Amino acid sequence: MIPRQLILCFLFLIATPVVGMATSDSQEFSAEIGLNGFVRAGHWAPVTLRIPQSLAQPSTRYVAVEAQDPDGQWLRSPLIRPTSINDTQWAARLLVKIGTRDSTIRAMVIDTTEPKADRSHLTKVVASKIVPIPRLLESSQEVLMLLGDLENATRASRLATREDGSRMLVVSPEPRSESLPLSSVFGPPGLTFDGIDKAIICGSAVARGISDDRLLELDAWIREGGDLLLISGMSLPAAISTSPSLESWLPGKFSRLVPLRRASALETYARSSRPLARRAIEELQIPIFENLPKLQGVIEASVGGTENDPPLVVRRAYGFGRITWIGIDLDIRTFASWPGTDSLVLKLLDIEDSRDSEGRAGEARRGGLDLAGQLRLAVDNYLSVSVIPFELIALIGMLYVAALFPLDWWVARRSERFRWITWLTLPLIVLAFTGITWSTTQQFKSDGWQIHTAGVFDIDEATQTCRSTSFAGIWASNNGRFNLSANPVQDTFREDSRSVVSWFAASGRNIGGPDALTPHPSLAGAPYEYGSSAARLQNISIAAASSQLFEANSTSRLPTVSIQSTLSRTGQGTLRGTITNQLHVSLNDCVLMHAGWLYDIGTLRPGDTFDLEAGKGPRSLGAFLTKKRAVKERNVSARWKSDDRDISRILEVAGMHRATGGSEYTGLQPGRLKHIDMTHLLALDRIILMGKGPSATKWLVQKPSESGLKHFKDAGDTTLWRIVLELRN
Repeated sequence: MIPRQLILCFLFLIATPVVGMATSDSQEFSAEIGLNGFVRAGHWAPVTLRIPQSLAQPSTRYVAVEAQDPDGQWLRSPLIRPTSINDTQWAARLLVKIGTRDSTIRAMVIDTTEPKADRSHLTKVVASKIVPIPRLLESSQEVLMLLGDLENATRASRLATREDGSRMLVVSPEPRSESLPLSSVFGPPGLTFDGIDKAIICGSAVARGISDDRLLELDAWIREGGDLLLISGMSLPAAISTSPSLESWLPGKFSRLVPLRRASALETYARSSRPLARRAIEELQIPIFENLPKLQGVIEASVGGTENDPPLVVRRAYGFGRITWIGIDLDIRTFASWPGTDSLVLKLLDIEDSRDSEGRAGEARRGGLDLAGQLRLAVDNYLSVSVIPFELIALIGMLYVAALFPLDWWVARRSERFRWITWLTLPLIVLAFTGITWSTTQQFKSDGWQIHTAGVFDIDEATQTCRSTSFAGIWASNNGRFNLSANPVQDTFREDSRSVVSWFAASGRNIGGPDALTPHPSLAGAPYEYGSSAARLQNISIAAASSQLFEANSTSRLPTVSIQSTLSRTGQGTLRGTITNQLHVSLNDCVLMHAGWLYDIGTLRPGDTFDLEAGKGPRSLGAFLTKKRAVKERNVSARWKSDDRDISRILEVAGMHRATGGSEYTGLQPGRLKHIDMTHLLALDRIILMGKGPSATKWLVQKPSESGLKHFKDAGDTTLWRIVLELRN
């Protein structure tokens, strides 16, 4: 008895340091998600993992995060090797996409000798941690990111509260001290701010210090379609000194500061009922740029009325996004109490006043169907696959019940001598109706697997930047697993490509949406994972006679000019000049859009040149997008149908949603398609050429047990090409 107790004590003493070490490591293994804990469902969010040296130092240790998709299945991120940030800690930054209302993710340290292998069983989880999401926002919640101390941003968002009580949420993330770049395997760097609709950066915040990594990611986010308000007046010299990269966001090269003599132009622009105090104006200084007549962008407000007067507000195109610069520090005490600051911030952010909305804007229900959801339903259509009519299902069910009773009962009751025959009639009835059901299902579906794709491919001619947004639906006739990857098509000759593919969920609170009260159960549910990069998903399960939908985003650069343009503006505001197609693909049904006008071009083959003087002349862009026609001496827009499955039409309207009138015309919010809306570029000396072309994204679907793609039938592709051209002055 005594030796046994001694052995137990000895084992306890040995295990105590091990347990203590594990507990210490677990406490140091931490994770930070989102921006100050704010995470928007259905959007990518950054995750920072901090790992103790004892867990991360071996060269075979990697980190990953897992989150649930809308079906409730766990999806593991690509494996990332952490980097050392000090003597005791290692860290890594990753991205995760939340698909359910379950406000937790799983962070883990993995030991593997083959991080790029396609099999998860080759990895071993060394440590894991359940990470709660402090503030999980709905996918329809609009977010305004504020870097600075602008108190009026929150008050301005309250002024823009909609009739349903929803408004833009202001989030102020804390500055990050250490330099920790996002791994390139997660695709475009701008995805760090995927859940952000608009951003405000104050020059004083830049002067205090914003990490270069965050500024680079913000720069990529703007180029990919973001909207930035840069508030920098007297703080501009210190901000440029701290972060020289800030100069690329300015409309020109900064020269010096000069006193602001009068503020009447600012008061008029803000539509303020009270002027600024004279003493406050005397303390203000504004920046002056070199070569004022050649500033980039559109000057919306200036000190005086001539082109040589110092500008106060300038909007300019920046890639596919927009930067609005104001040369006055609105975060100082003078503007905190001025009544005109709130309306000024609203105008600078270009936020519409919902109280002035008309038309069908009231029909738009947040959390319900939106344009992205309508596109999803359109992509989820396949060749020879349709829904079995409910009437037919009900008829078969009633006939089956009638065959059991009274038919089978009548046969049994007709004769006592032949009652045994029911032992034959019952299985015959079951077999017969099983055959009827099976043959009916075969009439409404086809054999084999299918893929249906759609997308938008954009080119910014000024920077040679490309942006691709693609969608794919996979339909399976039988149970199985498959791998999926999305990469640029080689024929587009793109360079420096970075892609990411993920699930494409239904809208908001609908079944299968990220805001649904419960996950949509999958008949073939099983965890799956990313491959060596976020451009490849592997081991995806799919049930027979069902479909799954995915979306892919990529950015790249073109080494050559795609469209040669000599377009300029006439004195009447119309366009003149020529365009030449230097692409290797033909574009069909091309139109040219600028400043509310549209020009019909037709087909542009490689090498073709089109002269606008040979065309029919301009017509209204709004009338084209809304399909206006004359009805009894009135121009009436065609009513938008939310059950329309025309993919080309949906992409066309979503790509110019604000030009159509927005929700006032469609009655729908744009949803995930908001970032492809280019209406803002038309007023910023940009011309958009739009046409239909071949797919710019190559979707590669492969079963793990097969090497070829012979079992996948192409159900069609619809791709809009849009090229953004600069307007010659």
